[in-house]
Amino acid sequence: MSDIKVHAVNRNMYGVNSYLITSDNEAMIIDTPFDPFDTKAYDSLLLLSGAEVKYIIYTHGHYDHIGGSDTARLHYKNAKHIAHELEVEYFTDASLNLSGLFGENITLTKPDATFKDNDTFTLGSHTFKVIHTPGHSKGGVCFYTEGHLFSGDTIFSMGVGRTDFKGSNTEDLEKSIKEKIFTLPNETLIYAGHGEYGTTLKQRKSFGI
Repeated sequence: MSDIKVHAVNRNMYGVNSYLITSDNEAMIIDTPFDPFDTKAYDSLLLLSGAEVKYIIYTHGHYDHIGGSDTARLHYKNAKHIAHELEVEYFTDASLNLSGLFGENITLTKPDATFKDNDTFTLGSHTFKVIHTPGHSKGGVCFYTEGHLFSGDTIFSMGVGRTDFKGSNTEDLEKSIKEKIFTLPNETLIYAGHGEYGTTLKQRKSFGI
């Protein structure tokens, strides 16, 4: 089984890490930053890999992570958009996705399908698990495949996601990290939604929550 290839694409003013992941001839994009969603950056990587985008998936529904989804939908017409079932309303509600708070008032097309906790899906020869990690948002998730955790805004290399937004909860976030993230293998690499990526879980645990 060939290993997955992970490419970080950072293209918006909020410093969101979007990830293009390829396995065999299939690819997926995790989160779609806006302002702009730069399709050229992804296309150049896809051209090198020869893979086609199968999924566009979302760690959570805040607008800095989903704002480019309609652009991505038009460009990658065969890709299936998927988010956690509790995040669907974030796509159509500017107050929930926080764009209204910053004067953007962004509303978007709903995802094509939804995840729930412990769902699995395949990309090429790899299986990914959906881990529901509420706290930063009520339907926030991480995606795990052996050796790799795509953590969105649940946990960063030296911090955690904010819990002062609508739909956020500090106790829920701490519980998610303790019970669902810190129990994964220590050698797991963390690919966070902002900032540095590629930190091992062992390194991250040394900082606590």
